[in-house]
Amino acid sequence: MDADTNKNLFTELYINIKQQAEKSVSILVDHAYEIENFLKSDLFSNNECINHENSTSSNNQLNTIIYSVQNHLRNFIEIVEYLTLWLELEIPAYSESDDFHIVVQNEILDEIALMKANCVTYMGQIVDYREQRAVANKELFKRPQLDDNYHLISNLDYQLYRNLKLMLIEMKSYILRICNILTKNKHLINRSSSYHQHVNNYF
Repeated sequence: MDADTNKNLFTELYINIKQQAEKSVSILVDHAYEIENFLKSDLFSNNECINHENSTSSNNQLNTIIYSVQNHLRNFIEIVEYLTLWLELEIPAYSESDDFHIVVQNEILDEIALMKANCVTYMGQIVDYREQRAVANKELFKRPQLDDNYHLISNLDYQLYRNLKLMLIEMKSYILRICNILTKNKHLINRSSSYHQHVNNYF
């Protein structure tokens, strides 16, 4: 493809990414509201969602929380991907901006990247819980007379329950921080140069 074709394709992609990123900010606010309401639901109003009496069974209420938290984590990670790409494309060239603008935008990217990395870690913690609970259930099936196995499963459930609540609180905090950062630094991110000038930096 020639340079003009590449420029047109890049321009189209750039506009789509920018529109998606702008839409993502409002979606993030909706997610924060949903998380806040979920934290106020009966599932988190007390600790009774942990099934102490029958630890060997699948805890349906805990699974409901897990499913919801996983969805929020996936959505957050996906939205942050769009925001990160958009912010990276908005970083000006050193020749057309002072160092302060570039430093600020790079710091914003670093902070958002850390939030995303933490959410990926949270996803891994849920997978680890599933594996540990499966192993504990297997041991319980082999040695049902040992109370330690019952206590282990119960403790795994309770610990995850507490961690899931903290994950939601952290995610809500991340969303508010992202919105705050983007709002306070809007004048640095949305530079006066048009996207046509921006595209010309690449071609």
